[in-house]
Amino acid sequence: MARANKSVLVPFLVFVFLMINTQPSMSQSTQQLIEKICRSTEDYGFCRKTFDQNLKSPDADIIAITQITIERATDNATKTHDFIRQTLDTTKDPALKKALTECENAYRVIQGSFASAAVSFFQKDYPSVQKNEQPTPRLEASCEATLHAPPNNLDLLDDRNRQMRILIAMAVTSALQLLGVKA
Repeated sequence: MARANKSVLVPFLVFVFLMINTQPSMSQSTQQLIEKICRSTEDYGFCRKTFDQNLKSPDADIIAITQITIERATDNATKTHDFIRQTLDTTKDPALKKALTECENAYRVIQGSFASAAVSFFQKDYPSVQKNEQPTPRLEASCEATLHAPPNNLDLLDDRNRQMRILIAMAVTSALQLLGVKA
């Protein structure tokens, strides 16, 4: 009887183990696409984590990967823009208010650029995706420069700007990959 229980128990345990460890691994081509995109950013770990948290399929192609970058960049730009507006409402310092106003304008345009990129993406107008994303690196950099120009030397948005910079690099690189351009 003990032998019969073992012969049933072992396959059952193997089945349970396989069910617990069913997180599918990424396909080789998906890994290569993500690797290429993340190597083009200043923070490989942040990039990789973003894809790992948002990948809907282990066999994602460049279209699905590009969609992730547009969604994440749009979300980040929106949240940063909202944060800047809230901070502007409570700021009394004229120099800070001026710098934040410039950042608010920059992030409004970044937000609009990624919203337009999303519309183009869903219309399968991929050249327009790239065209809409093209000005975003300069806009983010202008906000950062404004915050660090005298008399300001503010780290208020440093982490948010860093994340935006990485997401922009991911989006621009994936859009170029989508168009078949070597990035």
